[in-house]
Amino acid sequence: MEFFVTGTGTGVGKTFVTALLSRMFVEKGLSTAVQKWVSTGGRAEAEDIEFIVRHVPGLGPAGGACARALYCLEFPASPHLAAEMEGITISSQDIAKFFLEMRDKFDILMVEGAGGVMVPLTRQLLLIDLVRELGLCALVVAAVGLGTINHTLLTIEALEHRGIPCVGVVLNSQGLDTSSEEHPAIVEDNVRVIEEFSMVPVLGVVPRMEQIAHKAVAEIGERVLERLHGVCA
Repeated sequence: MEFFVTGTGTGVGKTFVTALLSRMFVEKGLSTAVQKWVSTGGRAEAEDIEFIVRHVPGLGPAGGACARALYCLEFPASPHLAAEMEGITISSQDIAKFFLEMRDKFDILMVEGAGGVMVPLTRQLLLIDLVRELGLCALVVAAVGLGTINHTLLTIEALEHRGIPCVGVVLNSQGLDTSSEEHPAIVEDNVRVIEEFSMVPVLGVVPRMEQIAHKAVAEIGERVLERLHGVCA
């Protein structure tokens, strides 16, 4: 089973949520892989993938290619511009081959996006359109607090407009502003408003934590699995 993990924008913590879910899947005995099509603003190895591997012991079967990035670009910009700055052409055919090679080797394949769904991979291709072409469903990761309603509803609407099934929404407390806790009334109302207007379930709120503590969000992981079987099967 494969699905796409997108954020409502840059910095909402989709890598953190991807690591949490990956760790839960592995501990349930599911062979699990993570791939990132394009990584920008890093070194030769994708920092997001490095983070996931570091926090998910046993990710993937022994000897398997369990967490990989295809394009690792150093310039901190949208993939299309970062590639141009380095004289690299991002190929949708190469991405599709990369995806298909791993798809049937694992019980779970998570594809982590780059920024939001409308990010350009090239001057002619948006990320969301390649997700549609490859037949993926999507899990939306959003920041927990103020402003998330607008960003989340726009992301869901963009997915639905292209016929991409939305598994659900995970609100993440490791968002852009970690200086203070969000008021519980705001969090509760965000959940209610997102569900009522989008008809897409909020599968849970990831609490703020200093390090990966997957057991604290086991219930969210179970809800994600249940929705995957119902929506993506």
